[in-house]
Amino acid sequence: MVNLYRRGRIAEGKVASDLRSKGFRNIRQSAGSRGPADIYAYKGGQKYYVQVKSGTARVNSQGINRLRRLARDRGGTAVVINRQNAKNKWRFFGNWG
Repeated sequence: MVNLYRRGRIAEGKVASDLRSKGFRNIRQSAGSRGPADIYAYKGGQKYYVQVKSGTARVNSQGINRLRRLARDRGGTAVVINRQNAKNKWRFFGNWG
């Protein structure tokens, strides 16, 4: 059985792979899921700060605010990707690029 932390890291890896296939570059996963963003990526000169949620997990308003603040302070785009049933659903929460 896979614990929730490991399941989340697996989902992050699958999202990172999907981002590569969509032309994103310089994709980095955060170490240990300690910050507001799980993945940092670039595409077309724009920075993306991505929070990944898998299954039925959802990001709360405090998490969204932290992600938006990070993207705003660093001049990027805040994105939450919900991964469920091998599909990624994107939600954008601001673009400060």
